[in-house]
Amino acid sequence: MKEKITDMKERIAGFWKNTSKKSKTFYLGTFIVLIAIFCFVFFFLLKTNYVPLYTNSLSQKEIGEIKDVLEKQGFTDYKIENNGTQILVPKESAQDLIVSLASQGLPKSGPISFSEQTKDLKFGVTEQELDVIERETIQKQLANLMTKISGVKSAEVMITMPKDSVFVRPEQEDKASASIIVDLEPGTELEQGQIKSLYFLASKSIPNLPKENIVITDQYGQLLSLDDSNDDSSFVGVGSYESQRKIKQKVEADIQRSIQQMLGTMLGKDKVYVQTFAKLNFDKVKTQQSLVEPLTKDKDGNPLGIAVSVEKISKEYKGNGAAAASGVSGTGQGDVPAYASNSDSGNNDYKETQDRVNYEFNRITKEITQSPYTIEDLTINVGVEPPNPKNPASLTADTQDNIRNIISNVVRTAIGNNSSTITDADINKRITVFPKEFTGKTNLAAASVSEPEKRSYINYIWIGAAAFVLLLGGIVAARFIRRKREDDLDPFSEFLEAKTINEFEEDVRNKQTVQNEINQLAGKNTEEFVELLRYWLKEEKEG
Repeated sequence: MKEKITDMKERIAGFWKNTSKKSKTFYLGTFIVLIAIFCFVFFFLLKTNYVPLYTNSLSQKEIGEIKDVLEKQGFTDYKIENNGTQILVPKESAQDLIVSLASQGLPKSGPISFSEQTKDLKFGVTEQELDVIERETIQKQLANLMTKISGVKSAEVMITMPKDSVFVRPEQEDKASASIIVDLEPGTELEQGQIKSLYFLASKSIPNLPKENIVITDQYGQLLSLDDSNDDSSFVGVGSYESQRKIKQKVEADIQRSIQQMLGTMLGKDKVYVQTFAKLNFDKVKTQQSLVEPLTKDKDGNPLGIAVSVEKISKEYKGNGAAAASGVSGTGQGDVPAYASNSDSGNNDYKETQDRVNYEFNRITKEITQSPYTIEDLTINVGVEPPNPKNPASLTADTQDNIRNIISNVVRTAIGNNSSTITDADINKRITVFPKEFTGKTNLAAASVSEPEKRSYINYIWIGAAAFVLLLGGIVAARFIRRKREDDLDPFSEFLEAKTINEFEEDVRNKQTVQNEINQLAGKNTEEFVELLRYWLKEEKEG
């Protein structure tokens, strides 16, 4: 065995000695890379995969209780993270630990049903004890329900229920009250819609609890008040600066995206850049109108309503032989002053007709509530890269006019309420189209690659490099194994490796010399040749 080991060492030393320096460097580099890959793979295969024991964050007190129970059971392979509110255990042990801890009533902050609270009650429990258990169950269920709101890590609820009275006093019915403390995630600021959801969850979960009797604060003692203004719009907190800013940004982004898509389809997506600025009016306007309109029109086109009542009066008088007037003109009692009376006698006719018609018209009362925001003004700037980026004049005037016409229609439609007072010249002042080479296009494209995409590219590079190294190692190993097999199959390999080519040629040359001398001896001196053959045969028999 020792001789085989020594022989193996000598063969390896001989192989390494006869190998060139370039091959030695290649073999050493391949060996080091293979060792590094194997260590990397074994590290990840043998690495323990830790997972959260519970998906929701627990209090530090509960984490401490769970930690004590695990250590009493002899389990120490755990990690505590997230400021002591989360415990990590090996993935293969998570399910068994959850069942084991649940059998001991841990964690205590999870949802607890009324049946679980009352299952261990003894016979003869009082009604007050049942009320306490019911109130505690409602508090825990409501606290767990509030944690479903984004940004709320945990909650504590304290409810005060009114006492039942034997007297019927519906007008003086006592109301419930609730005090709630929510523990928010770091850096979280609840919006008015989320605060409103918390108030409604509490109000609808507890009977006879108005929103006025609810107080909600965060862990820092700041009151989360409900903005219960009489606003009929569907926009919550539209009066706040943050809400107005978000609405303004959304309007600008929508207009910018639609123009970008349309112009990008015609000119190229990387040939157009659109920038939009909007001015919005957030005043809420209520208008009440009382209108009177006719129902129909007459034949002359005049407004005509419905005839509600019609009254016709007709008077007629006929007479003859009226007496002639006497006296001085303008001075008699029966005469009109300053006019002479008619002195002629004859027949007199008198006829009077009156038509009185009362018409009814449409009486319309309108109450109009405008939207909480309208677009008062809009400015759009469009940058276009010419077909020849170095020559801005390559973007023709017709193309620029077409772009202006498209954008002017958008501006005119967006500020439609003021379109009657805005002329085409005013709209053209709000539009700017400029041809310019996009020098920052490459940087923008490179910067548009998101961080997850960069990480995926790096992962692909590592995977490709590992695959290449494994392939290279496989080729080297295959060549080594094939050479080893060839060495084992060749019986003269050891002999050929021990001698050089010069030594082999010298042996062949010596054999030819001996053969020539024997031939000469056989031709010149036959008796000596025969004696030599006998001597060789004798040595062969004795040997």
